[in-house]
Amino acid sequence: MNVNGYETKASALRALRAKGHKFVGLLTAPESNPKVYKNMKSGVMTSPLHLAPASVSGWNVCPQASEGCIAACLHTAGNPAYMAQKFNSRNDKTRAYIENRAAFMALLVLEIAALERKAAKMDMACGVRLNATSDIAWERVPVTVDGVKFTNVMTAFPEITFYDYTKVTKRAMAFANKSPRWPSNYHITFSKSETNYSDVTKVLKAGGNVAAVFEKALPDTWQGVPVINGDETDFRPHDGIGVIAGLKAKGDAKSDESGFVIRGAV
Repeated sequence: MNVNGYETKASALRALRAKGHKFVGLLTAPESNPKVYKNMKSGVMTSPLHLAPASVSGWNVCPQASEGCIAACLHTAGNPAYMAQKFNSRNDKTRAYIENRAAFMALLVLEIAALERKAAKMDMACGVRLNATSDIAWERVPVTVDGVKFTNVMTAFPEITFYDYTKVTKRAMAFANKSPRWPSNYHITFSKSETNYSDVTKVLKAGGNVAAVFEKALPDTWQGVPVINGDETDFRPHDGIGVIAGLKAKGDAKSDESGFVIRGAV
């Protein structure tokens, strides 16, 4: 496989090393993310990509993030002992995406191809979540594979299910409205914040789903819309239509007071 002129993961990494990047890979192993690992119970081997969120790296990769969203980001979840190392790696990966896009995308595609092969060997479906801690419009990032220019990585891997959460209303509406330009294997769930209630309503009316963070036990409904337990699995493509994927507050979100986290019975 030749991706953007790179034939192996090693050659892409060498090019990135030459630019000062120190990370050894992009996708996180399925078992390294507890929530994503739950997808295995549904027969889907999934790997996420973690970049530095919002403007943490110096570049804004979350264009519609609210203050509450930034403060409560899952970027802060996990073992405190590894936070500094994790943050440095995510900053480095984000810089590579911005400054050395061709080699970055080559490495990403080669890792996705390896994940797809691994899933097939285990007789499992393959899933990829590219915006685990970012909100990049991956549907607009092209890649060239074996001389063929693809509009995005989704069209390059039609048998893989890609999925993400987003706060970019335009992206959520394109998915909900089944835009002909939207990759058919890319599922989007709109994320509620403390500032986008009108857009939440718009997305739900269009047939899209919404993720919302709750302080305590999940209610049966929120604002008249059925709430499902979004923590049982991270694989949102298996959700029904017109539902709220309820998530329990984690990390810094537990102390949120902005309105991002829904508190009490609503």
